[in-house]
Amino acid sequence: MSGRPRHQPRTPARPDPRSEIWLTGGPARRRPRAGSLKVALCYPAPYSLGMSNLGFHAALGLFQEQPNVHCERAFLERDGERAGRSFESGTPLSSFDVLAFSVSFENDFLGLARVLSLSGIALDSSERSEADPLVVMGGILTLLNPEPVAPLLDAVLVGDAEAIVPPFVASLTSGVGGSRTERVSRLVGLPGVYVPHLYDVERDEAGGIRRFRPSDGAPLPVAAASAPEGGRRAQTVVLSHDAEFRDMFLVEITRGCRRACRFCAAGHLYGSPVHRSAEEVLAAARAVLPTTRRVGLVAPAPSDHPDYGAMLAGLRELGVELNVASLRAENIDEESARLMVDSGVKTVTLAPETGSEDLRKIIGKPLADESVLAAAELLASAGVATLKLYFMIGLPGETERDIEAIVGLVRRVRAAFVGRRRGARVTVSASVFVPKPRTPFQWLPMAREKTIRARLNFLRRSLGERPRIRFVGAGPREARKEGVLARGGRELSRAVVLAGAQGVPWKAALKRAGVDPASIVDRVHREEETFPWELIEAGEPRSSLLSSYRVAMELLAGRPGPRGT
Repeated sequence: MSGRPRHQPRTPARPDPRSEIWLTGGPARRRPRAGSLKVALCYPAPYSLGMSNLGFHAALGLFQEQPNVHCERAFLERDGERAGRSFESGTPLSSFDVLAFSVSFENDFLGLARVLSLSGIALDSSERSEADPLVVMGGILTLLNPEPVAPLLDAVLVGDAEAIVPPFVASLTSGVGGSRTERVSRLVGLPGVYVPHLYDVERDEAGGIRRFRPSDGAPLPVAAASAPEGGRRAQTVVLSHDAEFRDMFLVEITRGCRRACRFCAAGHLYGSPVHRSAEEVLAAARAVLPTTRRVGLVAPAPSDHPDYGAMLAGLRELGVELNVASLRAENIDEESARLMVDSGVKTVTLAPETGSEDLRKIIGKPLADESVLAAAELLASAGVATLKLYFMIGLPGETERDIEAIVGLVRRVRAAFVGRRRGARVTVSASVFVPKPRTPFQWLPMAREKTIRARLNFLRRSLGERPRIRFVGAGPREARKEGVLARGGRELSRAVVLAGAQGVPWKAALKRAGVDPASIVDRVHREEETFPWELIEAGEPRSSLLSSYRVAMELLAGRPGPRGT
């Protein structure tokens, strides 16, 4: 729900502050109080996307709550009209004490570099003057791999915002002034704070990482900060008519995931999932009803919540217009389908991931085709208008048989869903598998671009012209770029600056930076290899990920050989 929408924003490039309603706190005063810490919280992408990102809302609420903090927002708008300036007052970002980036998607690394350039702030942290703000980054990517932009940052805030922001602010407000070096030094050793320039990355003759070398008492590894189990859960701070999820109150109902899907970090970054009680969710929804009736439930798998049915029933009684993220097909029953439709749900997303049951077992998502078909029938009978099916292309061991199985499954789902409801339609979305850090598949390569393109074209031909089926395929070139940014180390920082700040095409930027993308995404990595992100300690232990990886490789070895590849 709080992720990046898969289509271009429909909102204007220059949003109107008058279209906003603050649910907690309020817009920053035009002039900060004397002695306050001035923080610019920046989402390095358009406003419409930033204001639909729950992590950005969580950080905004936390900064606003801190004593002696003056916090304004900033975005990277397409027309550049407010480039390098804050949203609230139009103050140059270079005038703030702290420029804090909230980053959730790898491609936004380029936006980060662009914002720094437009703000007149030195891109390399070692070249900044005393007048420059401290440049820090938070967000989910700090847990995955912040290394491609490490040289651009004075500090990285790793982990849950509610565990990091208060001590971070206290450190910068407790002392009286101090030089840039002194202010950064005060951050060393705080929970979840990583200061990149205090670490050297020592490489071997082949270019692999031999070890990390900290200095000045910096910890190794840097442990991610975790909120207490009963900690706060994120929810919308500002309702906006210009956000991608227009006028919608988003509320986090679960953090973490009990599933162990080998391709997904959500089940490996956190321990046992922590659920927000149905009573708390209903109270939060009730509180915003005078302002909006649109409520979105955010979780890796909302229907895994133990009180999902009671939550749906309560929301229906409140009369909300409900929106939910992707659901587990096996969790859908007649009652939950009816409750969702009664609450205004018109579109439901299911994620089979692949068309083959045996490949689902290999990727750690055992799901029977019959569960998907049964869910489609229940949703159609309840009155859902559109069923979205989400698949990945380029999964480990994938063959043409698996791609053909997607076509077969979609056709069966279409018959089960469309045949039961006039005007119903099925949308099929296919993205490209990227082996992400902190998952059992982090040792694996991406599928080759040529293979991905051929398979997407096959799906487009097979499904694109079928009545009441809409096919949407991702671009393999952008996926490869995402893969390089997700898995690369500090050697990528120059390419990020060239592409993000100077507008050099990505392939040319990599070449000028001397980076071979094939060495990052086109090979199987050795089991003993050190990854750039292992400087930070987060999520499941490497040994556990490796055990799961080996199980997957054994299962792959038992599959029939490829055909026609």
